[in-house]
Amino acid sequence: MLDEIFTYATPHTLADLLGQSVKLQGTARCRVRVSGNTVIATELPDNPGMSLTNAAASVAMQVCQYYEIPIQQLVWIEHYPEETGHEETFDLVRFGLTDGQLNVERWQRLSRHETEQLFVKPLK
Repeated sequence: MLDEIFTYATPHTLADLLGQSVKLQGTARCRVRVSGNTVIATELPDNPGMSLTNAAASVAMQVCQYYEIPIQQLVWIEHYPEETGHEETFDLVRFGLTDGQLNVERWQRLSRHETEQLFVKPLK
């Protein structure tokens, strides 16, 4: 099992003064735990860029490429740790594949126990 901080590129669009859109590249970070084809991606409280939720398809694609996980076999779990006023959440994210690009189809809330069963290891 791998457990590390993953830096990912994020797309940003900025409207210039003439009303045209300019694509900018940003960077952000999340914690990834990888076990086989299952990834738990955790939003970091000090993430300097786009949130994991807003960049889910892009981050999942980058993680698959970096860790050589077949896209069709990916099990992606998005995790937000407990914070003041918010409880810990785990969501199984289902992706579709269109023209070689991932797109989010739906989120399914999971319990910690369900997440550990999918991940095949206790979470720390």
